[in-house]
Amino acid sequence: MYQKSMIKMSLIRSSQIFGLSISMFISMIGFCYLITKWYKITCAKLGLTGIPKKGTNLNKTLYHQLIKIDFITQVDRTLACAFDCSVSHITLISGEVVKINYKLKNKSNNYLVSEAVYNITPFVASKYFNKLQCFCYNKMIISPYTNIVLPLVFYIDPNINFDDSTKNIKELTLTYTLNNMGKW
Repeated sequence: MYQKSMIKMSLIRSSQIFGLSISMFISMIGFCYLITKWYKITCAKLGLTGIPKKGTNLNKTLYHQLIKIDFITQVDRTLACAFDCSVSHITLISGEVVKINYKLKNKSNNYLVSEAVYNITPFVASKYFNKLQCFCYNKMIISPYTNIVLPLVFYIDPNINFDDSTKNIKELTLTYTLNNMGKW
């Protein structure tokens, strides 16, 4: 025997479809409004997208920490020259670009070949010492009885204030040693 199955269909009126569409549209607008509020609240709590975290207290003095730098020069005993810095020390703000001049005078009647190397103490701070212009690690040929000026342009990276190993450093020593590189 063959039976027909009957499918019961209900009719949906166009007014019901219109009402359902309008209620979905209003629900979507409400959802978009609520999700943006939720996003702003979440970002404010996490400190994302430029909205500061609630309760964050930054110590503003860290941005303006003063650092004293002492300048020391040394000359290889075999070089007949004078090598000095124009100042013995300065106090600067981290991030400040500074220009210092060193003076070198050949006191002999021979050409000298030399090279300057530098050292920063304490050593842990050396990664924050940034040279923009420097005469170090360059072989220099100095004519007899000549005076030359060697500029050094540098800054101390402000991140020195946030590194746990360097944030309490208030004084650095920059030592330049002029080495004899032989005859010309």
